[in-house]
Amino acid sequence: MAKKIIMSWSKCKIEVGKTGEDEAMAVSLTNIGIINDKSTTLATEDGEKLTATATGGIVVAEEEGEPVVTITTRVKEMDFDTEKIFTGATVSEEELVVKTNVVSDDFSVKLTPKNIGAIGIKARRTHVSFRPGSSEEEGSYVDLTFKILACSDGELYKKFRVKAEDWAS
Repeated sequence: MAKKIIMSWSKCKIEVGKTGEDEAMAVSLTNIGIINDKSTTLATEDGEKLTATATGGIVVAEEEGEPVVTITTRVKEMDFDTEKIFTGATVSEEELVVKTNVVSDDFSVKLTPKNIGAIGIKARRTHVSFRPGSSEEEGSYVDLTFKILACSDGELYKKFRVKAEDWAS
């Protein structure tokens, strides 16, 4: 009998926390909010390619660098407290005072698909690009890109099988 395939599609939850000491996975994770439908992707781009060419244009050696892995998503109407986690903005009486959209800290990320048994991703260390926007069609949103960075022990990310307790919180 063939093993049932459980797909990692449809609804997902993304949680973040500042990367811990010695590049440890964040101990406390915060849900980033409501994800825009079909906006989350895990993508891999080719790494740097090094080529050695001899006289006459003959390729004598070639090496490919580690691919760049990113998670991108769009968050609808991100709340002020969540935005503060990324940018350090200050919240004062229903106002958010933004001084920068540059995220200076590394963040751990956990991406959990809705289907129990599906494959999720945990990355201990990522660089975050934070791009707020607004439109009449979508309202207020933030586009987030998490570029997964290799840790000093060589780990890039972990895959895990989703359990019911991953959705308990």
